[in-house]
Amino acid sequence: MFLINPTTLDYHRIPVFHLGLPQQSSYREYGFGYDFASDDYKVVNLSRYRKGNIDTTFVDVYSVRMGLWRRLESLPYDDVLSERGGASGVFVNGVLHWMASKASSFVIIGFDLSDEKFFEVPAPTNLYGNELDWYELRSFRGCLCMFCALLESEIDVWVMKEYRVEESWTTFRIDRMDLENGLVPFCPISDDDVVLSVDRDRLTVYNIKEDQWRYMEVDGLTYMFERTGIFIESLVSPMFGMGTEGYHIA
Repeated sequence: MFLINPTTLDYHRIPVFHLGLPQQSSYREYGFGYDFASDDYKVVNLSRYRKGNIDTTFVDVYSVRMGLWRRLESLPYDDVLSERGGASGVFVNGVLHWMASKASSFVIIGFDLSDEKFFEVPAPTNLYGNELDWYELRSFRGCLCMFCALLESEIDVWVMKEYRVEESWTTFRIDRMDLENGLVPFCPISDDDVVLSVDRDRLTVYNIKEDQWRYMEVDGLTYMFERTGIFIESLVSPMFGMGTEGYHIA
């Protein structure tokens, strides 16, 4: 596993954790973010192990500054839910977020990278519970965002304007479209336009103000999109001194 800055091409090799579970015997979710308190990048690995009467999710944290893995207490929830086409560990406000199951329902959980503790984030009210066709968490203009939809219905987009304040959730609705690969990457390209998804060599762009979506062709592509993401251009290095195994590509 590597951390890479696409602008500078600096990268850092993350070593294999000696307590890490084999991929064939576990299901895992990752998260990556910056710890403002300690000026450190951290990778969080949630790996669920199920065998016989044993069912637990291990929480492992890697510190780039220290160059080592640590195992914390097990996840205090039933399971981390896999979001269809979604990114793992949505980073907002110094916290990584996942959907998790709890007592046959779902909750939004946050993992604070500074104190390395889990907590629950209030979800939007009036959701559909277990009747949801799919859901995804995203970061949108610095706010936690949640997509949810019913089968053969529209997509509700919820945005938490003020972090951890339940009353600050606002919503708008998008007509259902073909989203085989999920809502990726949901990136604003103007005040009103956001990229919602990718389909082979074109992007689906939604205009929030006009409540309309359109296709945007991408010139010069020879292969269709398979995995996409967004990043903010930066000259910050993913390495800290000589204490970690970092590389530079000339």
